[in-house]
Amino acid sequence: MMQKEEGTVVGAVPLVAFQAAFRAQGPLAMLQHFDTIYSILHHFRSIDPGLKEDTLEFLIKVVSCHSQELPAILDDATLSGSDRNAHLNALKMNCYALIRLLESFETMASQTNLVDLDLGGKGKKARTKAAHGFDWEEERQPILQLLTQLLQLDIRHLWNHSIIEEEFVSLVTGCCYRLLENPTINHQKNRPTREAITHLLGVALTRYNHMLSATVKIIQMLQHFEHLAPVLVAAVSLWATDYGMKSIVGEIVREIGQKCPQELSRDPSGTKGFAAFLTELAERVPAILMSSMCILLDHLDGENYMMRNAVLAAMAEMVLQVLSGDQLEAAAFPHHHETAPLLHHQGQADREPGGKAVSAVPHIPN
Repeated sequence: MMQKEEGTVVGAVPLVAFQAAFRAQGPLAMLQHFDTIYSILHHFRSIDPGLKEDTLEFLIKVVSCHSQELPAILDDATLSGSDRNAHLNALKMNCYALIRLLESFETMASQTNLVDLDLGGKGKKARTKAAHGFDWEEERQPILQLLTQLLQLDIRHLWNHSIIEEEFVSLVTGCCYRLLENPTINHQKNRPTREAITHLLGVALTRYNHMLSATVKIIQMLQHFEHLAPVLVAAVSLWATDYGMKSIVGEIVREIGQKCPQELSRDPSGTKGFAAFLTELAERVPAILMSSMCILLDHLDGENYMMRNAVLAAMAEMVLQVLSGDQLEAAAFPHHHETAPLLHHQGQADREPGGKAVSAVPHIPN
């Protein structure tokens, strides 16, 4: 266990021993020195900021080295079962250590942000450096990019039958969702971090069957974090276009469409998140959303005006961006001729509580 004695942090010495072992053994050194890192994580709040920074820098070096070595290891037909297991265990330990350290820094940064709210933000950068010894907001993106690079390798071959453990995928993706919880994630200065998160999760979706877990998590986050609707819209739009994962739009919309009126009434903040998500998603990828709109139509007859207005706003975007052009692709919305009268009727007739008419959806000629 690490303790402070006479102003010296005991724990720096074991880290030095780990660093020496790494120079001799490479990434496999973690197999003998995991306890050192675990102790640092356990005492993270009380240890010297310099040791925290040194540990982070060193773990980035370890994981980066392993990422560079793994392609040749994975291609080695003579690799023994014991060596494969050693690299698998080292990979899991190295990633666990780096990700938990990232989350520890993020927790402290979130607490600093709460202090900034109380103090009006004055001297934030100085307090951040005082808390961490460096500017944490600049450190997140390289770590996420490193994890993305690792996931792009064929690491599944380290597992028996090339079936990667769900726990490992959840470990890596979980840190992304943890970072998204920070209310400052949607600030302009954090755009590189947002983009790095989006790409890491995109790789998990395309290579590691993360669709179901991502859908569940997105629904939960829309319900609990008001700031995330535009961030998640940007991510889902990118996955649907650049990563070819259009089906995730349908999965998310299906989950929202199945929410009963009673559930929506009990959770107004969650309903607000769903409504904002659908409205902004329709602005970004109306043609992709169009094929799932039938799932949402029941909300037009529901009592929740936020969901009604969101569905109508989404329909309006489809009319303006897709259905009104000369290059209409009927395949994008095979039942649009059946739905057009509904769009027109609901757009004219639906009203908010109090009688104020919502935006009308223009009539679509057959």
